Amino acid sequence: MMIKNAAGVMVLFAGLTFAAEGEANAARDCASGVKTIKPVVLETPKKWTYTYGLSWCADGGKVTWAEPSVTPRVHDVACRWAGRIEESVRPVPDSVTWSAYDMGEFSCRDNAGKEHGVNPWVVVTFDPAGGYDTRSGIAAA
Repeated sequence: MMIKNAAGVMVLFAGLTFAAEGEANAARDCASGVKTIKPVVLETPKKWTYTYGLSWCADGGKVTWAEPSVTPRVHDVACRWAGRIEESVRPVPDSVTWSAYDMGEFSCRDNAGKEHGVNPWVVVTFDPAGGYDTRSGIAAA
């Protein structure tokens, strides 16, 4: 679909669907009941905390939607949240299971003022029935 914006420039929207208000929330309804993981919390005490959550719905033995959430918290003024640097949610080939992955980055200054980054990461493998497995860690940036 092509739309002319306020500046008169033609903008191409390929494969995008815009939902009216209320339709987006309706799409998140789940007749079978929303499944969730126990939040995964990674941290460097008194510096930062990274909390990862995942919710999903299944219908007829297939995952119909999955929605991750990330809550970063900075506890020390020498640290900052750099953001999410990698994320994905996708079906595992030749399986009913899905995989979700997220990696963020925090950066903290040491006493000499040099910045050091770390990357908290989480991998969740989940299935339509509500089963899941998590792996997580903190890698040097």
